Amino acid sequence: GVSVQFATSNGTATAGIDYTATVTTLVFAAGETTKNVSVPILPAGVSGDLTVNLTLANPAGGATLGARTSAVLTIVDAAKVVQFSALTYTVTEGSAATITVVRGGPTTGTVTVPYTTANGTATAPTDYATKTGTLTFLAGGKSQSFTVTTVNTAAADGARTVNLSLGTPTGGATLGPNATATLTIQDNDAPGTFQFGAATYGVVEGGASPVVVTRTGG
Repeated sequence: GVSVQFATSNGTATAGIDYTATVTTLVFAAGETTKNVSVPILPAGVSGDLTVNLTLANPAGGATLGARTSAVLTIVDAAKVVQFSALTYTVTEGSAATITVVRGGPTTGTVTVPYTTANGTATAPTDYATKTGTLTFLAGGKSQSFTVTTVNTAAADGARTVNLSLGTPTGGATLGPNATATLTIQDNDAPGTFQFGAATYGVVEGGASPVVVTRTGG
C-alpha cells in the first residue's frame, strides 16, 4: 500500500464562498489503482465559470510523483453569464487593443451582447476611435473579441483611460460582475531628459557662472 496527499487551492474560485477547501490523504491498498475525490461546491457562491487548483504532494510508501502533479477543476455556473475577461486592459498609443468578452455557464444556444466605448480621461477621436457593436456567441463558443484603435499623439500627455461596457445580452444570458472594464492607453512619448551641457565650468570670482542645463528628447 502507498499514499499521497491531495489538496485544493484558490484559482479564480474562493474557498468558503465558491467551494469547500479539501485536504486529504489518499491511501491505495495493494492492487488499487484509482481513487475518487469529491470537492464540495457551494452553489450560491458561483458567479461565472471559476477554477480550483488541485495538487498532489508527499507520496509515501515508496511511491513517487509522476509528471502530472497539478490539475484544474472548473466550476461551471448553472446560469449563462457574459462578461469581460478582465477588469483592466492596457495598450500603447498608436496600437490596437484587443478586448475579450467571455461566456460562462452552459454554452448551448446562441448568445449576443452589445458593447460600447466611452471617454474616461481619454477623448475620442483625439486619443482613440469610438467603437460600438454586437458580439455573437454560437453554440459551444466561449469567447469573442473586438478591437479599439488608439491614436499616436505627438504630445507627452501621460496615460489615459477608455471606459468599456456591455449591454443587455440575449439568448437567456445575464451580465457577470465584469460588465464594465477600463482600457488604459500608455503614452509612448517621453517628456525629455535633463543633463548639464558640460562636465566642468569655470568662472572668475565676482563674475556670473555660465552653467547650462539641457533637455533632449520629448
